Amino acid sequence: MSSHPSSEQLLDLFNWASPAMLVTDADGRVVLANKAASELLSHHAAAGAQLADALGIDDYAALLAAGEPVENLDAGFANADFPSGYANVGFGEVGGSTYGFWALRPVTTHPTPSPGAGRGNSTAQAWIRQVDRADAAYTPVGEDAVQFIQAYYDTCPVAIHLIEEDGTVAHANWKDIAIVGADEQPDTYVGHHIRHIYADQEVVEDFLGRWGEDAPIIDFRADFLNKGERVPVVIFSTAKVEDNKLKNTRCFVFPDSHPDRKRDKVKALDLNF
Repeated sequence: MSSHPSSEQLLDLFNWASPAMLVTDADGRVVLANKAASELLSHHAAAGAQLADALGIDDYAALLAAGEPVENLDAGFANADFPSGYANVGFGEVGGSTYGFWALRPVTTHPTPSPGAGRGNSTAQAWIRQVDRADAAYTPVGEDAVQFIQAYYDTCPVAIHLIEEDGTVAHANWKDIAIVGADEQPDTYVGHHIRHIYADQEVVEDFLGRWGEDAPIIDFRADFLNKGERVPVVIFSTAKVEDNKLKNTRCFVFPDSHPDRKRDKVKALDLNF
């Protein structure tokens, strides 16, 4: 298991991530929800709301009893622009009590930041605009939430990594380490350049430039490499940039619910081609 990011990084990761992140108690009631969750679920992301019911997941009790991480559950959302998508959930303990740790991603038409010629407005662009827009109703979580975010990082079945300005993987959670086949030797991945895990180098080289420009990468289908084998994934990634300098990324990588779909091309991200 890799070490946790700093408290500052964890709070930034949770509050401003592009997927919805939620923590629920053993009864399925919302304890914590990030900005993306409030946009995707409206009042269903409020403290005390019954999350599984809101998502249309009717076997929550069985999932909780099994206690195993679950990926790509079909889910419905309260956002009229993004009414459906997928939920990943894992179960773990904080302070001796059981909690659910959820990552939700909406279905979009095609990836950010540009749909390309003749494809219309990208709903992925619309999604990140919603996440980024100011909302006085959302109060960012603070230091008292760090233990829950640490547990989220250690438990939720979504790959999370933070990349530094030079492309080095500074932190990676258990799922991220597993998805690239580095379980036995995490230090062969963490501390090294991110380009080594991408099957298509033109994609990661393009991404490196975008992260430095604070350009979001949303709902992008790519292939990671796991011991030479391609692993189809869906990427939701934004960046923390201060004084025109990349501090770290907020990269969330989901196992693709539709692994047979064509991989997205870098030109789909270009403004002019």
